[in-house]
Amino acid sequence: MAFAHDLVNGINPCYKIKKPYKDSRRVRFLTPEEATNLLEKIKDKSLELYHESILSLFAGLRAGEIHNLHWSDINFDNKSIYIRDPKNKHSRHAYFTPEIESILLSKKDESQKKIDNLVFPSRSGKMRTQISASFKRIVEEIGLNEGISDPRQKVVFHTLRHTFASWLVQKGTPLYTVAELMGHKSLTMTSRYAHLAQENMRNAVNKISGMLDNL
Repeated sequence: MAFAHDLVNGINPCYKIKKPYKDSRRVRFLTPEEATNLLEKIKDKSLELYHESILSLFAGLRAGEIHNLHWSDINFDNKSIYIRDPKNKHSRHAYFTPEIESILLSKKDESQKKIDNLVFPSRSGKMRTQISASFKRIVEEIGLNEGISDPRQKVVFHTLRHTFASWLVQKGTPLYTVAELMGHKSLTMTSRYAHLAQENMRNAVNKISGMLDNL
């Protein structure tokens, strides 16, 4: 910081020192049973939070991306959502599942149908800045974080996005496709899900079995 602000001159004595690395990436994802239970509790508490949770779980959207959605980003013809100016500056498209389409159609009827309107505005009509605290309270109520001290294993709203990617990999989706849907700039970020695709990789290898039998 001192060098960046021209407060010191000469060689930076720290330029060869590397900061300690700690892998802080979340590794927890929900099972379908856990997700169903969580969503049911959320729906009972807050329909708006439930809608936000569905978009994260079935489209992989970050909380900030959901709150930044405008109706001009929604394309009902090809069932896609344009994610503008996300956290990593890598704009992308997300796609509807029937769950998402149903929610967006219901909300469109409630809105003023102006393309500049936010899809998930706050009560004042402005952009939301955070997820409702109800999410954390519900997670605690149903015990998803009971006995867990490692932050990477705790269920938070971002866990829904992580679950989206994990389920895709478990269903055999190529990591490159998952990376594109998640908006990852490189496969390095997506590689953490590779261990979930062991059965798919095993089946891929088995496909070349017997290639030399007819030689």
